[in-house]
Amino acid sequence: MSKRDLVERWFVEAWEKGNMAILDEMLAPSLTDSDLLDGLLAPRRDFPLLVEVIHKLVGPLKVEILRFLQDGDWTSTHYVMTSPGPDAATPLRVEGVVLIRFEEDKIAELISRFDGFTLFEQLGQLPPDALVACLSGQKLTWA
Repeated sequence: MSKRDLVERWFVEAWEKGNMAILDEMLAPSLTDSDLLDGLLAPRRDFPLLVEVIHKLVGPLKVEILRFLQDGDWTSTHYVMTSPGPDAATPLRVEGVVLIRFEEDKIAELISRFDGFTLFEQLGQLPPDALVACLSGQKLTWA
């Protein structure tokens, strides 16, 4: 299986389907509970919770790979996540980038940057153009 196929499988099984059995198949044995995977300590325990929370926030989701690069064991993937939204009436579209290092076709390191600001704007948890407001020096105040 190519590295691109492995990344697609990761997105489909783990993120779209929420199939956490995939963790044992796709995570390298060298990745222990004391290692960080995208900022998560104990990734086999914590990653399912992260996926569950995202699914509750956004509803059913799809991930499409926009650009894919590979350099040896490392891959870089620019992707877009789309969803009809938690109410199936508020479409969401958010981009991200994930760097993955593989050891023998298993994920050994994963570094992800996801546009959470845009996600929370689209969910109505931040006001529209909140980033522009923050960059202008304004403060966000919740009542």
